Amino acid sequence: MNKDLKTLTILFRATNFIEETIKNDVSKYGLNLSEFGALEVLYHKGPLPVQSICEKVLIANSSMSYVIENLIKKELIEKVKDENDRRIHIVHLSKKGKKLFDDVYPKHLEHMRSVINILDESEEKELQSLLKKLGKR
Repeated sequence: MNKDLKTLTILFRATNFIEETIKNDVSKYGLNLSEFGALEVLYHKGPLPVQSICEKVLIANSSMSYVIENLIKKELIEKVKDENDRRIHIVHLSKKGKKLFDDVYPKHLEHMRSVINILDESEEKELQSLLKKLGKR
């Protein structure tokens, strides 16, 4: 097999396409990618410390602080000090945030599945396995 960088080029193009598709989809709801990611984590995992959200969304703590503040301004989340450790802030969806995500997430899921459904089930599982193999290296 030729050992050039064609595989990486294909991977980057696919990643860019998917990222742009996600950005375009979430922007319909007045959110950017980081805001949507934080809301999605809270929607599925429940209340979390800021650091846990950073780890799951894969953005820096300084950037997450900005995202959190924007989501608070939009009244989509609330942040409270942990009762046991006052240095830690716990973030949770507000009623408005939960209502928004109850509406938005099924639509987003359907749209993203339409992108992935170009693959049949075995191809999707193979892709997952191969990407995990690359990511664990």
